[in-house]
Amino acid sequence: MYDCIIIGGGPAGMAASVYLARQKINFLLLAGNLGGQTIWSSQIENYLGFHLLDGPEMVKKFTEHLNDYEDIFEMKKGEFAADVQKVKDGFKVTTAKGEYKAKTILVATGTKHRELDVPGEQEFKNKGVTYCATCDAPLFKDKQCYVVGGGNNAMEAALFLSKYTDKITILSINPELEGEEVLIDKVQADPNIRFVGQAKTIAITGEEMVNGITYKDAHDKEIHESAQGVFIEIGLEPITDFINIVDKNKWNEIEIDKSNATSEERIWAAGDCTDVTEKQIAVAVGEGSKASLQIIKYLQSEP
Repeated sequence: MYDCIIIGGGPAGMAASVYLARQKINFLLLAGNLGGQTIWSSQIENYLGFHLLDGPEMVKKFTEHLNDYEDIFEMKKGEFAADVQKVKDGFKVTTAKGEYKAKTILVATGTKHRELDVPGEQEFKNKGVTYCATCDAPLFKDKQCYVVGGGNNAMEAALFLSKYTDKITILSINPELEGEEVLIDKVQADPNIRFVGQAKTIAITGEEMVNGITYKDAHDKEIHESAQGVFIEIGLEPITDFINIVDKNKWNEIEIDKSNATSEERIWAAGDCTDVTEKQIAVAVGEGSKASLQIIKYLQSEP
């Protein structure tokens, strides 16, 4: 039985791992996708000490730090929690590959991209439909691309796409762009980007690959336009479906107190999967660090 299992390998889980490893705690990191959503960020301008890094570069820095302690703890990349249950003296975490037991749990699973749930979305995933501009934009050089969404993520995706194509349309159900003013100014100043407000995407079409997108405009008129790429950026949702023994809010975020404790004793949570108000890399690192300190205190207080 481990002293702790950290579920999730994003900034919160990685930061917590460094703290536990430095105290030589016997723990397992179920990393899932190491780096989490950070690896999909196009540019990071607000992380203290690291000016103008993109997501993959930031994750590389985090991983290099984590690797300093690789002999102290066990890490399983690509392994995701499917269930968490209470057992005698602790908890059991089940994955597709096995079962693991621990005295304490830290949930740091972050978020995943929301889906549109329209015809053609599932059929053309990775065939023109994508959720990651940072990963896939170079594949759409000089192609007609649509970004569905009107917030920060959508604007960042459009700006990143603008490096590769001058045919970009943002479709948003809102009448105006919403988010950080600096991003709005950049998008509005970019001649490669067209914005269509009050546009509800209703279908993605294609044959072997995406060839079009259909939406309703502000007057409920159905419009079909040619497209080779559809980037879906309508927000994120917490990855918490695998655990039902802790309290969650109406958005399925895990509720925590100021010490990152959940409603279940000996389970803590940190980062974007919780009800913390700000979803930022720096916040997730701080929350993961804070939660790990509480776990260390608990384990050190055991008889």
